[in-house]
Amino acid sequence: MVLEDGIVMFLLRPFLRLARRLWDYAVTLLFFVLKGWRRKTPLPPVFNPTLMHSAVDLARYIREGKMSSVEVVRAYITRVSDVNPVLNAITQESFKAALLQARRVDEMLNKGLKDGTLTVEMLERRRPFLGVPFTVKETIAVAGFPHTGGLVAREGLLSPSDAYVVAKMKKAGAILLGTTNVSELGMWWESDNKVYGRTNNPYDTRRTPGGSSGGEAALMCACGTPLSIGTDSGGSLRIPAFFCGLFSHKPTNGIVSVQGCNVHHHSQYSELQSAGPISRHARDLSPVLAVLAGDRVSQLSLSKRVDPGRLKIYTMENDGDEIWCTRPSRELVAVQRAVAHHFRHTYDITVRKVNIPGMKYSYRIWQEKMKEEFMRIKSRYMSFLDSQGEINLWTEIMRSLLGRARHTVPSLAQAALDKLVGEITFLKQQKRVLQGKEDAPLRQISINDESLNKALHMKIQRLLGEDGVLLYPSHPTLAPYHSESFFRPFNFVYTAIFNALGFPVTQVPLGLSPSGIPLGIQVVGGMYQDHITIAVAQDLETAFGGWVCPSKIL
Repeated sequence: MVLEDGIVMFLLRPFLRLARRLWDYAVTLLFFVLKGWRRKTPLPPVFNPTLMHSAVDLARYIREGKMSSVEVVRAYITRVSDVNPVLNAITQESFKAALLQARRVDEMLNKGLKDGTLTVEMLERRRPFLGVPFTVKETIAVAGFPHTGGLVAREGLLSPSDAYVVAKMKKAGAILLGTTNVSELGMWWESDNKVYGRTNNPYDTRRTPGGSSGGEAALMCACGTPLSIGTDSGGSLRIPAFFCGLFSHKPTNGIVSVQGCNVHHHSQYSELQSAGPISRHARDLSPVLAVLAGDRVSQLSLSKRVDPGRLKIYTMENDGDEIWCTRPSRELVAVQRAVAHHFRHTYDITVRKVNIPGMKYSYRIWQEKMKEEFMRIKSRYMSFLDSQGEINLWTEIMRSLLGRARHTVPSLAQAALDKLVGEITFLKQQKRVLQGKEDAPLRQISINDESLNKALHMKIQRLLGEDGVLLYPSHPTLAPYHSESFFRPFNFVYTAIFNALGFPVTQVPLGLSPSGIPLGIQVVGGMYQDHITIAVAQDLETAFGGWVCPSKIL
């Protein structure tokens, strides 16, 4: 029977791939007709050169007295005020408190450096981001700030304490500027919800900045923050960074605590989710990661020098499936080949093209890991009422049709799917119980998915070892138009698979397409080899130019 099923799928696969391509062509044409003719809203120009510096440089200038913290914080407050009406990225600002804290930092530095109680070296070691502003996504708890996750049922609810990563950034001397927009409950790759509305992409306001850390990416790209912290369960750091032409880093799983980084999930460490930075400058990634990792930074080798010419470079241009996901676009395939060409000709090393068969099961592997981590805690249709009962899906769908929606369409679709799958599973279990049979087949599916995960993890780990990286598409398309993601719901698995497998991944911008939309690539490393993927990102920044400002610089 299994053999027959395999033969049927083998025969059907070409037709399914053709159907997928036709679907993608239709979706592309539909959204070009619906959205392509609309005008983009340009961002205000960048007037202040302070905004162009990396966070590491700003911290050094403040320590050395070349800039004041008040000067830096005020520059970013002005910039946020200029760009937020276009982007809708900020959910709660803290401008007055940030300026007050910046004045205290300047006073402390003036006094301490004069009387010798402080030294520049001491500050760099103990408080590496002293006086530098930062922002976090709204699903990351900040004491006294709204912590809704974009959920109407939680509107007005304030967090009583800081998340671990927020506490770490504050201890490092960074000054909180505000929180930013997310997708509803952080469970979709477009930042839109019924509490704060929809966030726009800085390069093209008709397009999404991604999600769920879309507010962070949009603000960072528009020079609205020098330090940005998000989380990543299925690409929530890397997809927004790719769509907005930025760097981001998903650390090796289990390195950074996610305590306080979710609305309903309160584990300290996760086998799926990671917290990490988004940045305009690759050189900011390691210092921020060192702060976020805390005591576990000793498991990494962030200070170790990496010679790109001694690395093993592998490249894989698609997931090998092309049924669940869109086929990678020509622009993205071309730029990935340009990266391979760079390593061949700059360092005279062989770049090996690989095909890892298990990658075609990416969605299945990630979904099973997601169920283990989150779904056992709370179903999505219970989460919508903040665990105070279950929503009536039909009522919510009718409200949506009448323009009085309390939830986004992707969220309702996911909730309906969850409920349908749950009902079918329950009926199957009941039938087997009545027949006096065990639930072995259902358990067997879970065991098989876990085996797929372990086998794929071992295969990639053996391939990369301690000196290899895999070049892999960040996403199969360029940043889509608003709402287009609903018609291509599984495209996120290009990033999600590495959450399930646990490997460190750095997202790298590679310039702009002819239409002015960011290009990029993922650099995947072996377990705990975060320093290698970040070093490759720095090398590619030099070669390809890195982030491109979406505004005029005056």
